[in-house]
Amino acid sequence: MGRGNKKGGKKHKRGKKDGFETKALRLKEDGQEYAQIKALKGNCRFDVFCFDGKDRMATLCGTMRKRKFVNLNDVVLVSLRDFQDDKCDIIDLYDDNQVRALKESKQIPDSIKLEEENDFTEDLDGIEFTNEMPESEEDEEDEGSIDLDEI
Repeated sequence: MGRGNKKGGKKHKRGKKDGFETKALRLKEDGQEYAQIKALKGNCRFDVFCFDGKDRMATLCGTMRKRKFVNLNDVVLVSLRDFQDDKCDIIDLYDDNQVRALKESKQIPDSIKLEEENDFTEDLDGIEFTNEMPESEEDEEDEGSIDLDEI
C-alpha cells in the first residue's frame, strides 16, 4: 500500500523556485524617500539617513519581516509619516545592482557609498584589469636557456 509518488517526505518544498528572479526597480512616489541604514536598533527598528537630508527612525514593515534582511549601509525605500516627521517605515530594499541603476538615473546622489566601496577600492584608480597575459622578453629567454640534460 504505497503512495502514488516515489518521493517521501514533506511536500512544503514543492513550490520552491530554482534560481533567482529579478524584480522591477521600484522608484519613489509621493510621500516616499530613499534612505541608507546608519544603525541597527533591534526589534525591526533602524536609524536611517534619508536623502532629503534628515535622520529618522525607521521600522521594517510587516510584509518584509522574516522575509527580507536589512544590513548596515543598505539603501532602502521608506514611506514617510505625515503625523511624525522623525519616523518612517521601510517598504523596500535595494541590492547593489539596483543602487547603481538608481545612481545612474540620478534618483539618488553619487556621494552615497556602498559597503563594498571601502578605502581599498579608491587606491585602484590608475590600475587596469584585463584577462590578457603580459608579453615579456625575459620569459622567452628563460625558456630557451633551459637544458633538460642538466637537470
